[in-house]
Amino acid sequence: MKNFDIYETVTNLIVQRLENGVIPWAMPWKTSNSIPRNLISKKPYRGFNFWYLLSFNFERPYFLTFNQVKQLGASIKRGSKSFMVIFWKVLEVKKDGEIEEIPMLRYYRVFHIDDVEGIDESKIPEDTSHVHEFKTIDSCEELIEKWDDSPVIKHGMKKACYIPTLDEVHMPDAKHFYKDEEYYSTLYHEVVHSTGHRKRLKRHQQFPNLNFGSKDYSQDYPN
Repeated sequence: MKNFDIYETVTNLIVQRLENGVIPWAMPWKTSNSIPRNLISKKPYRGFNFWYLLSFNFERPYFLTFNQVKQLGASIKRGSKSFMVIFWKVLEVKKDGEIEEIPMLRYYRVFHIDDVEGIDESKIPEDTSHVHEFKTIDSCEELIEKWDDSPVIKHGMKKACYIPTLDEVHMPDAKHFYKDEEYYSTLYHEVVHSTGHRKRLKRHQQFPNLNFGSKDYSQDYPN
């Protein structure tokens, strides 16, 4: 039997999200739901756990271990799937009179709150969006303002995308991005897609299948 390799497992989890059309580390905003966290401890997940759980875009951000579900007198819905969460820290071990630092890595599994039934609703905090005071970057704003033939840019959306048929860029509000620079990075990514419109470089007409993951998409939208 092959030994369990947690590093290989984490890599496979990331590959699975990529194959499903999701880039876990490229979702720098939070709109309808807040940062993924444990329902009991209220502690937000960090590192790989943060991006991995965030990539599923759950409406509510709370997760529980199996034991926590039992402690609440609740139960897991039949057929529900758990999510792997990685825990690591550096242990200090005394050996031959000297202190050695040894990394410890392990995992456990959690269930999303929507897959749990029987929880007292009063124990579930009211969900909030991530909001911060957005400060415009003049040089970044200028690039868009001086583009005479730019696509329509609509804010207040749940995701960032470019829609060729409408020649529109959809963006979440800037205040929902974790960093100001990430807002502009995402905006520029989408407006680059718009350069293929028939009014501009006419690139879209050369590749009829623009569905994410298709060969045409990879050539038309060189990421």
